[in-house]
Amino acid sequence: MTWQLSITWDTNPQYSHGYIIPFLCLYLLIKSPPYQLLSVNSLQEKPLPLQGKTYLLVGLPALLSLLPLWIIRGANSDWRLINFALFLITSVLIISWAYDQGGWKRIRSVLFPLVFFLLSIPWPLATDLRFTQWLQGKVSSIIVDVILILGHEARLEGTVIDVGKFGLIGIDQACSGIQGFQASVVITLFLGAYYGFGIINRFIFVLAGALVALLFNLARAFSLSMIKINGAGHILDSPVYQFGNWVLPTLHDMVGWIENFFILLTLFFLARLAKGGIILSSLGTNPAYWSNIRFSTPWPFQVLTIAWVTLIFFGSEFYYSAHEAKLESLPKISLNINDPEILVEEQVISNQITAQLHFSDANSIQWQQRDRMIPKQIGSREMIFNPNQEYWQAFVANWESGGACTAVLSTHSPAACLPLTGLHQISPPFGQAAEIISISKNSYRIDFEAYEFTKEGKTLHVFRCFWPNKALPDSQIRFPIGGYSLEGRIQATMEGRRNVGGTMLALAIANVNSPQTAINKLQALVTQRFSLGKEQHP
Repeated sequence: MTWQLSITWDTNPQYSHGYIIPFLCLYLLIKSPPYQLLSVNSLQEKPLPLQGKTYLLVGLPALLSLLPLWIIRGANSDWRLINFALFLITSVLIISWAYDQGGWKRIRSVLFPLVFFLLSIPWPLATDLRFTQWLQGKVSSIIVDVILILGHEARLEGTVIDVGKFGLIGIDQACSGIQGFQASVVITLFLGAYYGFGIINRFIFVLAGALVALLFNLARAFSLSMIKINGAGHILDSPVYQFGNWVLPTLHDMVGWIENFFILLTLFFLARLAKGGIILSSLGTNPAYWSNIRFSTPWPFQVLTIAWVTLIFFGSEFYYSAHEAKLESLPKISLNINDPEILVEEQVISNQITAQLHFSDANSIQWQQRDRMIPKQIGSREMIFNPNQEYWQAFVANWESGGACTAVLSTHSPAACLPLTGLHQISPPFGQAAEIISISKNSYRIDFEAYEFTKEGKTLHVFRCFWPNKALPDSQIRFPIGGYSLEGRIQATMEGRRNVGGTMLALAIANVNSPQTAINKLQALVTQRFSLGKEQHP
């Protein structure tokens, strides 16, 4: 379970707190009074119905259900509902064993630590994105209102704040407050249990913690915005201090750490204040009851469990390996922008995009023909991008075998992401599929999805494609669609299609006069600057 979740804990800072949750659960479990102490008459109580047999009647079906679930996971390792299903199976096994050992009192002693573990499981992706984007919008709106009240110039474009000559302020995932919100829930629930709050008081404490986290995040976002407005925005993404190869985090990240520290300190103070008294009783004063983590079943069932789990791992790998043997390796696709007549600029990839896509490597660039550029200053020979002339942008990401999260890519479409920057979608109409532009390269066909956006009278045409490392012979290679649906997930499982890795290219051309012109320029770009290299090998 923790191995499955650690993939997200490693790649997404929003859930990095997951690593401490198992240890907090263990602490809550061993510090809770054992079920034998919950009733003085526990030894004289009669056995409950089915007690001693629940591990077979309930636990065994749960254990057997792990086989189909793990096979589904093979094709959908990024599916967050798989995490909840694994948690459910684990919970059923633990609760059935607890019931056999001590009935409802034994279940009661393990229930809260078990539920507390849910805080380490990532939310369903669609819910996660909607809530984060909603927070980004609210924070951006509040910051703009405050800036205007203070007499500064500001305009909101999606979740980006335009502060005139000082540039743009992006309210990204970190500044949305989602990380502080989730951290506050973990802290308040743990402290509520640590100090023995009642159910109602715990609920109120969680709400108070969420409010504290959101207020501190607003203060953080406002402080960073004011630094930008005062003309010192360049220091936000620079290391606070560097000595040789040792580098402190950027000011932007450092302020985030300070925010989390003050959230923790404030919630700890509120918990102590709510508990009251000079001598505080808490779980810390309880002895460690190591017997609480002892769950025993008959040895034949233990042997069966080990053998069954081993069979599931090797059987799943054999199932997918047999299907993948039918796939052929495709040549690697790449974009080459090496031309003295073109100026290329590297773009910073936000932590939000990195965390959500968890690619192996990626780069973001923009380029423009030098004859379309403008002097940096009057009479200067140094040239800079001309935003009113035609230019290209590209985002290229690669995934190794087993890492290309096609379902995630299908949800991170231009239609979902670009409106957050203030762009308005023209084509395709909302709810309709994007037009497919097919371009031949060597003996292959590359299919691009086509989108058109506008902002302040300027147009932006976006094209994206996904090129897998492997595919069935003569199959149609398209960008993942429907992968996020249940039907798409099950179909991938039935066909034995694991995520085999690949490359995603998102291209955007600005300031062209028509969609057909944009398509013609895309075709020229693919012909001149795309390459299909040597075949990729397993």
